[in-house]
Formats: sequence, structure tokens, C-alpha cells
Amino acid sequence: MNLSEHATSVTADAVDKSNPSFSNPAVAHCCKAWKKVFRAATDAGKSELTASIQAAEAYRAAMPPLSTRDCCRDFIACVAQGILLGAVSEKDGGKLLYAAQVALAAAKSDQNPQDSPAPYANLSDSAARRTRKSQDKRK
Repeated sequence: MNLSEHATSVTADAVDKSNPSFSNPAVAHCCKAWKKVFRAATDAGKSELTASIQAAEAYRAAMPPLSTRDCCRDFIACVAQGILLGAVSEKDGGKLLYAAQVALAAAKSDQNPQDSPAPYANLSDSAARRTRKSQDKRK
């Protein structure tokens, strides 16, 4: 295991409620998951390195799904904060941010159907009318 790929020397005290990133509920949720697992691991006698690695896994598991535009934005905020905390490696952070970018683009195209061509755009006006009429009769 390469130490540079995993958590840094962040302690539970660094992840406290005075952190301005807690204004984002998703980031607060991830940080609370990190802190809870870190404290439990250190209380169980594990080294701070082991506790940090386990806490980083909990942090990443608590991140929001890439299912909506708002979730994507929260995910990005969590990745950024996770990189600062060492819960997300810079290498993994880049991949996660790219995944969020792709998800945002997909969500944007889902929300902007007027940007996509009309289903009958390539047909002549009369052909489009005939196609619509035949579909209306089927309904």
C-alpha cells in the first residue's frame, strides 16, 4: 500500500462543525461519516493510518449518487473537500470529478429536450403530419 494514495495525517479534530464546508449538507454528511469511523477505529486501538484509511472509505461511501444535477454538484463539493482532507486521493479525485462532469452533461441533456431535434425534423411537413396522424389513430 502506497501511503500517498491514501489518507493524509488529518485528525478528527480537523473535521469539526466549525468547518465552513459544513454549510453544504452533503459535505457535512461525508465529513461526519469520516469522523465517526476515524474515532471508532482509534478507540479500538488501530493506528491513525489505519483509522484514516477506514475513515476515507466511509467518506467515499457517504458521497451522494450522481443521479440529479443537485446531487452532482454536491458530489463535486464532497470530492473537493475529500481531496483537502485526504479522504480522496488526487488521482481518484480527478476520475471522480470526470464522472461527475459526464453525469452533469447527461442530466443537462435530459432537462433540455427542446435542444434535441424534433422526432420528425428530417421529414417534409406533409410526411410529418401523416406520421403524427397515424400515431394519433393508434392511441
